[in-house]
Amino acid sequence: MKGASQSNDPFASLQENSEPFDWRHYLHIVLEKWWIVCLCLLLGGILSAFLISREQALYAARSVLFIEQQREQVLDGRVQAVRDDAIRSIDMINTVVETLNSYPMAERVAKRLELASDPAFVAAVEWNKEEKGELTNGAAAGFLVGKGGFVAAAYREMTRLIDIIARTPDPALSTKLANGYADEYLRMMLEQTTEATKSASQFLVEEAARLGAKMRLAEEAMQSFRERERASSLETMLAEAQATIDQTTVEIQQTEAFIRQLDADLAVVSSYGGDMQQLLRLPSVSSDPRVASMNAQVEALERELDEMGRRYREGHPAHTATKTRLEILRGNISGLVQEVIGQLEARRSQAESHLERLREKRAEAEKRLLEITGKSVEYNTLARNLETDRALYDSVLARLKEVDLTSGLTAQSITIQERALGAGPVPSQTIKFIVLGVVGGLAAGIGLAFGLNYLDPSLRTVDQVEQRTGVGTVAAVPRIKAKPVQGGGGAMLPAVVDRRGVVAEAFRTMRATLAIISGRDKHRVFLITSAIPGEGKTFTSSNFAATLAQQDFRTLLIDADLRKPSVSKLFFNENRKPGLSEVLLGNCTPEEAIIPTKIDKLWILPAGGIAPNPSELLAHGKLGELIDRLKGQYDRLVIDSSPVLAVRDPLLLAPFVDASCLIVRAGYSPSKASVQAVRLLAEGNVPATGIVLNAVRQGSGAYYAYSYRTYGTYGSKGVYGAASMDPTV
Repeated sequence: MKGASQSNDPFASLQENSEPFDWRHYLHIVLEKWWIVCLCLLLGGILSAFLISREQALYAARSVLFIEQQREQVLDGRVQAVRDDAIRSIDMINTVVETLNSYPMAERVAKRLELASDPAFVAAVEWNKEEKGELTNGAAAGFLVGKGGFVAAAYREMTRLIDIIARTPDPALSTKLANGYADEYLRMMLEQTTEATKSASQFLVEEAARLGAKMRLAEEAMQSFRERERASSLETMLAEAQATIDQTTVEIQQTEAFIRQLDADLAVVSSYGGDMQQLLRLPSVSSDPRVASMNAQVEALERELDEMGRRYREGHPAHTATKTRLEILRGNISGLVQEVIGQLEARRSQAESHLERLREKRAEAEKRLLEITGKSVEYNTLARNLETDRALYDSVLARLKEVDLTSGLTAQSITIQERALGAGPVPSQTIKFIVLGVVGGLAAGIGLAFGLNYLDPSLRTVDQVEQRTGVGTVAAVPRIKAKPVQGGGGAMLPAVVDRRGVVAEAFRTMRATLAIISGRDKHRVFLITSAIPGEGKTFTSSNFAATLAQQDFRTLLIDADLRKPSVSKLFFNENRKPGLSEVLLGNCTPEEAIIPTKIDKLWILPAGGIAPNPSELLAHGKLGELIDRLKGQYDRLVIDSSPVLAVRDPLLLAPFVDASCLIVRAGYSPSKASVQAVRLLAEGNVPATGIVLNAVRQGSGAYYAYSYRTYGTYGSKGVYGAASMDPTV
């Protein structure tokens, strides 16, 4: 292709994925869908009128319930604060409100107040006995609750108050319902409290009996264990066994020490022989009572003899008698010592026997201790079960006493703060209904307009086109209301018949923009195509060719849509032959097929007869030769091709054109189709030089094209006149 490269695209700065917020865009969405907004306003007005007509005079009465924060009870001789477990948070308060607004509560009130037979209530609900039969309490309850019901309860913010408001046509009935609801709710709470107390007492009595029986079984098991083991408790048995072990151990240690002493004394006897003084020093000998007694007598006589030796001479009879007794006593003690020494072996044998018995006794005690320790698991289990059962039993008994004490208390956590003494008129809702209808209708209309705009897949503004496709817009052609005027040799084209109009100005903008892109003389062959049929490519190519001719360029408009030609019909009201098909087939020369128009310096090469193989015909090498030949005869060539998504014929023209323009019809062309067309043109080496946004709404619609309100009204009076052709051909 001979066109400018994408890197030099002057619209690159417009190809962004985001756009700043523009409130005028949303305003014009509403203006475009004004009829939807008006329709919704009308429906809102009808709804308001209906509600106002159905409104009747109502009287409201209010009773107020107060939620106590805490109350006091006397238990076990002490005053303790008991917080009401049922009212502890805003969630519980809301639960009370929901209970008051529930159907079961309404049914209780209807039954208590006998509303089914109350003439005032029957008249208030407009009950037709002949058509519907007798009014039941269930049906009466249905009129009390729900949306539009007579009674509603609400929590008063930042307080502990609940308002019960009754609205009916009868003031006395409103007062009766408000007070009836308050009284019935307190009665229901009292019934629930009484029933709960009875249930709790019965449960505690049954639980106490069960735990008492279980505790008796535990005590019997413990007593059976004690009788079987012959001990009051496991601790006593363990203490007795341990005491026996300790006592036996001490005796064993003493006996072992005694045996060691005997062995030592026997060793001394063997080594010292008959030395009486050494023998008397032996512990085994000196500890003998008889030896100790004789030793004491010897020591006494020795002291007496010593005393007499100081008083008398040695031969004195008293001295001699004392000395004689001392010698006799020493002889006796010597014999006694020999006797005691002779008994040491026997005493040692006795000690050995006693030691063996003590060791056997300690072994039996240790065995008993192990047996008792092994039974501690059973004992501990029995003791733990007994302790647990006793604790549970005592707790249930204490709770049972508390329930008995509090069963007579009637204080409730909710009381009546204020009773309804009368009913006052309810203010009229007329203003509310009017505002509701207007605001609701307006909001619904605007929301519906935005919703339809969001669901609309078409492209409507220049910004949308450039952001979705990534290609700059070279012109925005306004929509014109008149039907296409065919025939006349092109003299009735908007660019010709109204050269000062907005449509002609749009095509002159297209001509100037394409000339600026890469130089005035570089782009000589222009390809005009669209994504799908009906977007106005023929209308655009014809008016664009006319503006080129008006600039004093010899311009040739070629109808290359060989499948559905329309250029010749637009100019001459018929499909003229021969044309491009015959030229490419070689049946005629270009000069024979080219037709002059009533527009100075504008000629047309019609499509001619419909060829059976348009793609093969365009792909033939003669097309390039034809374009080169025509470029030598004309200053500008404008080729009107077929839609690129319908067929691939525009891609076959790619090697021979300098610039291509994609036509997008505002509010008609799907964005995905336009993006796909741009992609196909780029893949076919004929990227779109620019996009023409066709059939843009005038007035506020011009805002859609350029995002500036002044473009839509500039020149609408005075210089610019009305156009005369629908740009959708």
